[in-house]
Amino acid sequence: IPFLKGKKVEDVAARVIKADGTIITLLPSDIFERDILTIRKVKVKAKSFAVPGIEPGVIVEYQYRESIKNDSAGGERLLFQRDIPLQRVTYYVRPYEGMTLEPKFYNMPDMRFTTAPNDKGFSVATMVNVPSLKEEPYMPPDDEVRRWVYLSYQSFASLLKWSSLSIGYSEFLKKVSKPNKEIKQKVAELTNGAATDEEKLRKLYEFTQKNIKNITFDNSLSEEQRENLKIKDADDVLKTGTGNSMFIDLLFASLARAAGFEVNIVVSGDRSENFFSPDKYNSTSFVHPACISIKVGNDWKFYNPGTPYLPFGRLVWNEEDVNAMLIGDGGFIWKRTPLSSVADSPARRTGKFKLLEDGTLEGTVKLEYEGHQAITRRREGIMDSPNKREENIKEEIKSRISTAEVSELSIDNFTDSSKPLTYIFKIRIPNYAQKTGKRLFVQPGFFEYGSTPTFSSATRTHDIVFPYPWSEQDNVEIQLPKGFALDNADAPGQVADPGKIGVLNVNIGIDKANNILNYQRNFHFGGNDKINFPVAAYQPLKNLFDAFHKADTHAVTIKQTN
Repeated sequence: IPFLKGKKVEDVAARVIKADGTIITLLPSDIFERDILTIRKVKVKAKSFAVPGIEPGVIVEYQYRESIKNDSAGGERLLFQRDIPLQRVTYYVRPYEGMTLEPKFYNMPDMRFTTAPNDKGFSVATMVNVPSLKEEPYMPPDDEVRRWVYLSYQSFASLLKWSSLSIGYSEFLKKVSKPNKEIKQKVAELTNGAATDEEKLRKLYEFTQKNIKNITFDNSLSEEQRENLKIKDADDVLKTGTGNSMFIDLLFASLARAAGFEVNIVVSGDRSENFFSPDKYNSTSFVHPACISIKVGNDWKFYNPGTPYLPFGRLVWNEEDVNAMLIGDGGFIWKRTPLSSVADSPARRTGKFKLLEDGTLEGTVKLEYEGHQAITRRREGIMDSPNKREENIKEEIKSRISTAEVSELSIDNFTDSSKPLTYIFKIRIPNYAQKTGKRLFVQPGFFEYGSTPTFSSATRTHDIVFPYPWSEQDNVEIQLPKGFALDNADAPGQVADPGKIGVLNVNIGIDKANNILNYQRNFHFGGNDKINFPVAAYQPLKNLFDAFHKADTHAVTIKQTN
């Protein structure tokens, strides 16, 4: 049972009721409190115990009390649904004296908070027989499906929340990004020779991202050293060559203002948490500072140089296709950030292999990722050491092909977001092809070897939501064993839906002169900006992905000729 500082988990109890009625109770001495994670100075603790007497057919019951003291109930989330079924969930909340709490209910019927039996200023709400939250692949974010309540205080100021937020950020932007003489001189230097607005902005972006030390992503600094770096505006960032992510963004904003562009600061929702709209999630706690927007021609473009793994003009996937507030000197406007296309997130995967007579496959692999396929990998590994990044890709390969032996691995361009993220390595896989008599059955689609169906369940509870559109291009060459020839090289036909949201094309051929099997695969999903599907579309979507998997794992036969 995890919890952070400021919370207490108490009165933990558990028991098992066996089929014959025997009850085994958890002993207090078997409950432990431990640290499970530390991120900088923040510790995540947990109450841990092993439920006694677990076996098929028993009933497991446990309960605990979680309390939060000296905290404001305003902005608090009350989770009424978790990953286990709950017989009863009860919350006691004591608001500030004279204040009225306003609960907003999500994915559940409205409830009443009534006066607690012992009073003492507490209100109480209870829900019984709550099913567990069913986890499914590509499901909507938790806020969209879990039963929960958001608490806020009723006040006149709350009616003006968006205007107040805009005023605060507008003043902040004006104060910290006002161009001075040094900023203007730097802009003249950087944009010298740039012919278009995009060229100018790209030069400013690359300077701020590559030439300013980003302390947010610097493992060499201690927490104390971070706190001692006093930066108050964009000019400080330029002078010291140092800044955190937000202030690097603000230096970019200042440089762009000095270059004559209209600049806004952007606060937005987060698509990994919920599908934010100012009406549905009517609180400023549901938005966060996201990036800088700049008017180029008649369009607003979005930039985030303070995030080192983001290429010019790109956002992280969870800040794409979201409602965002653009705040400038003249107030604010609501805009929706753009969604990238299938062409914006490609993977190019190349393999040159030799197939041995015993079915072993060995050769060289090159993986190139761009767009979100690169951004996500850089995002997950940016704080890791080079050795850990190598371990990560090896583990990824072995999770699909457990017998794979990977060697001579190199990772290129991990810290340069303007170039494709590239992995090159040698690989050896015993028993890759299955041998039967004089025949070998081989799957030429190496990059899908060992993959499993995307959707395994026959039924679905939640809508289907993919993070972003993407594409894959595979080229595989397999040198066949001496004395073997292709026996059957039929290729699967095109797999696609009528609207071409997802398309897979596979071509298989043979270079007879060199006895090399050639395999080309082209795939994309998310065409026409379609990545969200209602639960009613599950069966046709599952059928489509099942057909993709069948085509991807298609095998051909080679036979011994002498």
